[in-house]
Amino acid sequence: MFAAVYSAARRPLGLARRAAIQFRGMASTASSGQQPKLERSHAPKALTMYKKPFTQRKQFLFSEYEGQFTTSPAIVVVQHHNLSGSEQLEYRRDLKLSAQGARLMIVRSKMIKAVLRNTRFANMGSLFTGPTAIVYWRDAEAGVEGFDAILAVKQTMDLAKKQKKVILMGAKYGETLLNPGMMKDFVNLPHIDQLRAQVLGVIQSPAQQLSSVLQRIPQRLVGVLQQKVDAEGEKKPEEQQNQQ
Repeated sequence: MFAAVYSAARRPLGLARRAAIQFRGMASTASSGQQPKLERSHAPKALTMYKKPFTQRKQFLFSEYEGQFTTSPAIVVVQHHNLSGSEQLEYRRDLKLSAQGARLMIVRSKMIKAVLRNTRFANMGSLFTGPTAIVYWRDAEAGVEGFDAILAVKQTMDLAKKQKKVILMGAKYGETLLNPGMMKDFVNLPHIDQLRAQVLGVIQSPAQQLSSVLQRIPQRLVGVLQQKVDAEGEKKPEEQQNQQ
């Protein structure tokens, strides 16, 4: 009996050890590769307030968050409240299937604020209050032919409306920062092909109007000349009658 209790007590520790080993492997893989970095006005801190290096876990999270802000074509910030495990799984599945492969990442607010500090996205730090997460797209999804980032953001917004426990906080598209109101205007913009057609129509419209005016001038001139010819033809019989 003592052996059974002892083995049961050791089992969670074994799982924790395996998870720690797996995490260290992920961290070493991330650190060995060249992760994309944000442009900064000042270098990020390398030591804690106690003059010690940050843990591998914090270094890994910093690099992971920074990579998403560098590579994802758009990032939507959401606040989640009391999402159960099943609801979170369902929300992740809906994002992947209905928002062009979007992914959900639960983030640590303090850590992501440190990532955004002294960058062009520093104003987004205020969005990360309370339990927050980011919706992002990997290079694989964004590189697929037919991927539309504006449509993907709109689909993400539609899914957030359906999930009552998720609140939209803001987003970034390329270099542009968007609040919830701006996001609504942003996703209602016409498609790029439609915009090109409208611009082309505006450019071609004056030329078409000028062409139609030039085409009308000869027609009017011919009409005036014909009226003159008809008038002279009517005068000749009258003159002949007067002479007789």
